[in-house]
Amino acid sequence: LVTSQECTLAEETDNDSAPFQDHAESDYASEVRMGNDHEKSVSPPSPEIDGGSLFSYRVPSGKDGWKTKPWQRSVIATGFRVKGQLGNMINPGAPGFCYTFYPTKDGPRASNGVLSRPLIGIAGDCAESAYILRPVESSNDRDPSVSYVMLCEIECGATVGSIGIGYEDLCYTSQQSGYAKIYIPCYENDKVLVFALGNG
Repeated sequence: LVTSQECTLAEETDNDSAPFQDHAESDYASEVRMGNDHEKSVSPPSPEIDGGSLFSYRVPSGKDGWKTKPWQRSVIATGFRVKGQLGNMINPGAPGFCYTFYPTKDGPRASNGVLSRPLIGIAGDCAESAYILRPVESSNDRDPSVSYVMLCEIECGATVGSIGIGYEDLCYTSQQSGYAKIYIPCYENDKVLVFALGNG
């Protein structure tokens, strides 16, 4: 998995959709789209790619195939946009790092001899959000291992350069043990948001 981290600016909107954002700041529409139906070999960006993107590259099979054969690229998500604020204008870009993780510390589950695919967490960086993607079954000719949909977008109103994933219980709050905890730093706001997955 690779993110392109581009500096495409978001367009302002009139609605207030960011729960953690200072109301004096401008609001932006989320434009992230999940992967298109076209898979590509390593090549310049196509017209379907718009803004920052999350790509998957398939390692070619065969001995030394990774060195001599083309790597097939698939677009998992595209349309990540920089929300231009005074505090994030030094080397702005979106999205940031991506992470794979499982909902529980037990890891992948086998079903019909096939292991389950992980969730993907994306730090939006200057998009001022974090994103969690979940795997879905492919309904077309796409590579099934790259079919994902947005589980949630967590709007932070601040730069989210990286996120953390852990499975230990957080302090003494009520929670289900063994489920993933997602730590999201909101840099300009001096906060770390913590979200816990569960079975409900």
